[in-house]
Amino acid sequence: MFDAPWIIHPIAGVLLAKYMGVVWHKGEAGNRRAAILAAVLAVLAILGAGWVVHPAAAVSLVACFAFAGGNLFKRHNRQSVRALVSTAAFGVLGAEWVFIPLVVATAISLIGGRDRSLNDPPRVFARKPVNVWPPVEAQQPESPGRARTLTVLAQHPRLPSDSAKRAKALNLQCFEALAYIDERGPGGAHMRFEVEQIQGNFAVEAIGAYLALAPSRANTAVLRDGKTGQDLLNEQLDLLSDGVHRVMQRAEDLGAEQILASHTFVQQKFADSRTRELEL
Repeated sequence: MFDAPWIIHPIAGVLLAKYMGVVWHKGEAGNRRAAILAAVLAVLAILGAGWVVHPAAAVSLVACFAFAGGNLFKRHNRQSVRALVSTAAFGVLGAEWVFIPLVVATAISLIGGRDRSLNDPPRVFARKPVNVWPPVEAQQPESPGRARTLTVLAQHPRLPSDSAKRAKALNLQCFEALAYIDERGPGGAHMRFEVEQIQGNFAVEAIGAYLALAPSRANTAVLRDGKTGQDLLNEQLDLLSDGVHRVMQRAEDLGAEQILASHTFVQQKFADSRTRELEL
């Protein structure tokens, strides 16, 4: 160090006071301001204000321990690293005493970390279950009595192509009939029930009964009147389709009755009044 003008000392005192407040700030702005003030204090110490490194080193050391949570090796953040670097810099510039608490803190951190690692219970890593394919549930025989829909059964891989076409056509026919019946209002409740029975029960049971047959004999073995299981299934699907068609005819008759009733009402209510107006 060399002699410097007396003005260096009050400047160092003012900057030291600011540094003692800024050193606790967090974030990018706080780190930047603290680093700049520490660098300026280091320059002032070199220029002659050597006394400033001792209080600056003390406050930097306390801030370093505070930011590190008492352990220099477990918690690293920008604030603690910045305070540690400043403490070391001030120690090099004259505050050698600061290295004693740093060495002691380092030893305590190392010993404490080793003790905790010895006392910690061993970690037990759970073994991941081995994926089994196919799943156990998929290996079970398929039960025809399960609750399934006509939409699903119509796409069953065991269903013959012509039977699948009939099932898909019947399913679409049922949806169209239900939509048309809903437009008829409360008067079509019974017809809606009939279509739902065909779609949700009768067709599902027919396809389920076919799927219950042995795959090797479903399309070849004669069951009744020279008909195989596939022939009987197609016949049932055709009969159910005819049933939906008859329900649709009744729904159309209901629609005709509704418009006729509406026409009669309007005619009786307004045609008579128009006749009276013409007579007057």
